Order: sequence, then C-alpha cells, then structure tokens
Amino acid sequence: MISITPVKEQTPNEYDEFFKQERDKEELFEEPWVKEHGYFLELDGKQLGFFVLYPINESKVWLRRLVMREQTNPAILILAFDWVAEKAMEQNYNELYVHVQDENTAPLLEMNRFKPAYEVPMQNPSGVDWFMKEL
Repeated sequence: MISITPVKEQTPNEYDEFFKQERDKEELFEEPWVKEHGYFLELDGKQLGFFVLYPINESKVWLRRLVMREQTNPAILILAFDWVAEKAMEQNYNELYVHVQDENTAPLLEMNRFKPAYEVPMQNPSGVDWFMKEL
C-alpha cells in the first residue's frame, strides 16, 4: 500500500537514504519550502519518490518538484501523478499546476489529464510552459 509521509516527519538518515548524491540533497533540501511542503511516496516502507506541493493560494497548488528513484517502473511514475493529486485534494486544493521546461514532458502530463494553462498562476519561474489539472 502506498503511503505519503511529510518530509518534516522523516529523520535526516531517511531522506539521506533517498537522496544518495550530495549534489541532489543540496539542491532539493536547501530551500525552506521543501521541508515545509515536501512528501515522500512510500510503498511497503520503501521510499519510491519525493514531491513538493507548494501553495499558490487557497485553491491552487504547484507540484514544484517530483523526483522518483532511478529504477522506478514507468507505470509507477504515471500513478505518482494520481497520488500527488489525491494529496492535493486532501488539502482542499481545486487546481494542481506543473511547469515544464522540456517539451518531452508535456505528453506525460497530458496522459495524466493535465491541460495547458493559458493563465500563468505565478510569474516565477518565467519562460516555462504551465499545465493544470482540475481536482
């Protein structure tokens, strides 16, 4: 069974185990919003992925990070978007936003019922394409 655990409930060793490369840990855990809004996806006690749900306002949330283990089955990656959406709905958000810098990511989002967002939810980051999923 999948469980979603907040980063702030993890010990340093638990998230160090997930982020084995020092460069990744520094980049992903340097910002205070990562610990405040970050979650681990766990299956049978094993960490499969990590994501950040960054609030935009009371009804909109931004999937600011999604990192999966290197050997993750592609089907699990597709399910991860559903699990993230479920967590966002639990927190009473109505819209889930994602930005992409790589056009190859767009088909994956569209498979997960994301649509291009024509109204940019926030100006930072700039120069990216935004996608939105109604929850």
